[in-house]
Order: sequence, then structure tokens, then C-alpha cells
Amino acid sequence: MALSGGAADRGSHSMDKSITLPPDEIFRNLENAKRFAIDIGGSLTKLAYYSTVQHKVAKVRSFDHSAKETDGDPLYEISVQEEITARLHFIKFENAYIETCLDFIKDHLVNTETKVIKATGGGAYKFKDLIEKKLKLKVDKEDEMTCLIKGCNFVLKNIPHEAFVYAKHADSEFRFQNTHPDIFPYLLINIGSGVSIVKVEAEDKFERIGGSSIGGGTFWGLGALLTKTKRFDELLQLASKGQHTNVDMLVKDIYGGAYGSLGLTGDLIASSFGKSATTDKEFSKEDMAKSLLHMISNDIGQLACLYAKLHNLTRVYFGGFFIRGHPVTMHTITYSINFFTKGEVQALFLRHEGYLGAIGAFLKGAEEDSNLTCWRWTVWIGS
Repeated sequence: MALSGGAADRGSHSMDKSITLPPDEIFRNLENAKRFAIDIGGSLTKLAYYSTVQHKVAKVRSFDHSAKETDGDPLYEISVQEEITARLHFIKFENAYIETCLDFIKDHLVNTETKVIKATGGGAYKFKDLIEKKLKLKVDKEDEMTCLIKGCNFVLKNIPHEAFVYAKHADSEFRFQNTHPDIFPYLLINIGSGVSIVKVEAEDKFERIGGSSIGGGTFWGLGALLTKTKRFDELLQLASKGQHTNVDMLVKDIYGGAYGSLGLTGDLIASSFGKSATTDKEFSKEDMAKSLLHMISNDIGQLACLYAKLHNLTRVYFGGFFIRGHPVTMHTITYSINFFTKGEVQALFLRHEGYLGAIGAFLKGAEEDSNLTCWRWTVWIGS
């Protein structure tokens, strides 16, 4: 099932890749479980929902005829079997269309057995009455930070190629990481409307050690004021076409070149939007959006590396819906961390960055509905 256009994500992506769930007991019981969960932040509502997919699988059995020649004997045998796999799907809605999101849930996910909806994020409180009235379900609120970390630990441990390094000028821009059970400790920078910085030391041991009010909501809000563009993805599209050097003041604009004794190249930004105060001209929407994206990404990158150095952490993961796989954002954050830590800290990005909280809430529901006390995860990305 996929949505196109409409209120559900008016940007370039209407649905992210789904996760194929393993045939473990915890998922076999899901026909009677909470089959979906929502994470409602300050700007976006993220939905994770479960379904099964039936498909045919061809299996080949070969025969060894090396010992003797036998005319007419088959070399191989092909059999076709029906298999059912469980999948976890994702979709997002702007909060302005929260009722459209609830209509989608009501029409496609709620059945006569559904009594409760798992919800996390600030909106689980803000929209509680609306959700219960619209869906005729009880809202079971889960702690936002607990769901965020639970979802992040899950994807890092179980989803191949979930995390990746972005290297703009390398032969391969994306260097995907293999799953590994030893993921701790790490730093999670969750960039939503604002920014939360979380130190994660074990499965259930984490601490929010910092944050910032300058995040995705800042880019969206200031971008709307500067360009009159109201859509987040449209702002990113503008930024991808812009030239920030038309707006930003660079080191070479001040010194005429590099400041070698401090290790500052001439192309480094000395002052974001610095030229707008000294240049008597109109700036394009594209250039302003690009400058704004650089400013916020650089600020987040520097903040991340300072906390990583303070707590002796070498791996920093970025979640939330600010990045969205945008090359400029990833390159700016990566460059900032490499510059300030001299390569000692690694910036890593996540393919399901925006759905960590929703995944965590879904897993909480699945655990509660399972009678097992111990189970194993093996998960892979579905196409």
C-alpha cells in the first residue's frame, strides 16, 4: 500500500522502505496485537504499521551426476512455495493534516479487535482527545525518549545497511555499515523541531545530556519567513539549487584568502548571512535557503562533536526528520565533525532516521502482547 501526493508527505518521498520482520513468535501473535503505533512530534506525525505479504518463492535443488553419466536424469528440480512475511511500513503526515492521518488509520488499520493505539511524542498528549474521539480507541502513551532509543538500538542491531557514512568526494558517496551486536556506547543527535542529544550506554541505559532549540523547526520557520515557501521539502529543493557564497561571508572575504596560522581555508564560512548586511542587492530564495541550511547544519555538527568529545564517544548517529538523505545537510554535518575533531569522531546517518520513535512504540506494543520472555531479532530491509 502506498500513498501518493495529498497530505501524506508532499515532498519527494511518499513512503520509506519497509522492514521485513522475522518469523519469530513475537510477530506471529500480532494478529491480536497492537498492529500500529504513532509518534507525534512538533511538526510531523510518523506512523509505523504492520502487515503480512504473501509471495511465491522458487527453490532449486540440484543433482550431482559427476560420478556417472545418466542420460535423461534431471540436472535440477524447481519447486514453487507460498511464503508469508511480516513487514513494518512507514508513512508520515504534517501535523496540520493530523485528521487525515487518523482517517488513514481508521480506514486501513483499525479493526474490531483493536482497542488501544500506542502513541509517543508530545502530540500523544496534545492530540489525545482528538485521537480517542476519532478512532474510538484508548491512547496508550509511551515515553518519547525510551521509544526513540529502543527504535534506534533495534535498527542498529538488526537492519543491514541501516547506518551509513556520507563521503561527498569519495568514489562511493554512501558507505553502509554492517550490523553488529556491540553498538554501545554511542551518541544520538535527534533532530526534530528542536534537537535532543542522548548518550546511550546500554539497551536500557541512556541519558539526555543536551539539546538545542535550533533544529528542523528553525530551518522550516526561518525558511518560510525568508522565502515564503511553506513546505519543508520545497525548502530543501530550493537549497539544492542555491549558492550560499552569495549570502555568506567567507574567510577570504575578510582576509583576502586563507588564515593559514589558524588553519582556516579561504572558503570557510566566517559569518552566515554576513553579506546581506553589507551588500545592497536582492538575494534569491535559493541562495538564502542554502545559507540557512548550512548555518543550521554547521551548528548541529559543532554541537554534536563538542558533546562527543566531552563524553569520549567516537560514534555519533543522526536521527529525526531534518536530514532526509539530503546531500548538502549530510556533507555539512560530516565536514563540521571532521574539522572540529580532526577525524576522531565519526558521523553516521540512518536510513529510517525519522521513524525511530514510531518503531520503538510499535516494539513496546509487540512486547506487551507476546507471552514470551526471551526472543531473538533478525531483520532485513525489504525492497
